[in-house]
Amino acid sequence: MTERYGYTIFCDDIRNEPGGKLTFVGCYNAVMFVSGCFPLSLPKFCTHLHIFSPATQPYKSVVARCYLPGEVDPITEETIEVPSLRDQEDLLKGLPKETLPPFIVVAASLIFAPLEISRPGLIHIRAFINNGPNELHLGSLQIVAKT
Repeated sequence: MTERYGYTIFCDDIRNEPGGKLTFVGCYNAVMFVSGCFPLSLPKFCTHLHIFSPATQPYKSVVARCYLPGEVDPITEETIEVPSLRDQEDLLKGLPKETLPPFIVVAASLIFAPLEISRPGLIHIRAFINNGPNELHLGSLQIVAKT
């Protein structure tokens, strides 16, 4: 059986462009190098997440969470709007039969302005889908101080 999966883009800014396009500015790979000492404040920090779920596992609810280095609790829990179950079923009915296995995709941006980071470590983005029981890991970014 195919599993749910997802990923996150970490960047300095997300811009909405004409035609529904998004522009990601200042994207990070695996590590963000910062100058100065912790704690530090980033004027703006953005994440854009995508979650892919097999059509056989429709979404009822999605809550995105962001965890900062050294913190046990998330700094945010954002409810992500998902299509109704009926709309998800209707989307699938319109697909050609040879389009298998179909996935339903949910995407959202989390924007922090400013973002206070108390120590080096990993920023994690996770999603809590259909009230659990587990969080889906969507990616992480390591924060390292340059010396």
